[in-house]
Amino acid sequence: MERMAEDSGDRVDHETAPDLERARAVSQVAHGVVVKLKEMGLPHSLDADLAGLSTDLGDLWGAHRALAERMDALLSASHDDWGCVGDQLVDIRTSIDHIAWHLKSVRRPLTRITQFAYKLSQGSA
Repeated sequence: MERMAEDSGDRVDHETAPDLERARAVSQVAHGVVVKLKEMGLPHSLDADLAGLSTDLGDLWGAHRALAERMDALLSASHDDWGCVGDQLVDIRTSIDHIAWHLKSVRRPLTRITQFAYKLSQGSA
């Protein structure tokens, strides 16, 4: 029987239930990026870039973990269940699409904050 999770009194399929532990971990990574760069003196003028950077880096970190789990699920799928393999491949594609979106999104804020970092490092050398 498939494992089920309780959600506000409703029964929810375990595989589609929110992964609160992962969401917290992703949030902590994103928050860690904000704290690190703000403690180092990142100016308020780069706050919008910092918001995008921290969100994208946190989501990329979480997505790489999800992709690894989906790869493990594919590799452990039954050798005679093509439907399961198809489902795993769809899940892998979803993970890759999610990663691709964040890779595109992270470029501008990453470049701007990197340029700021190098500008400061040259001034202190």
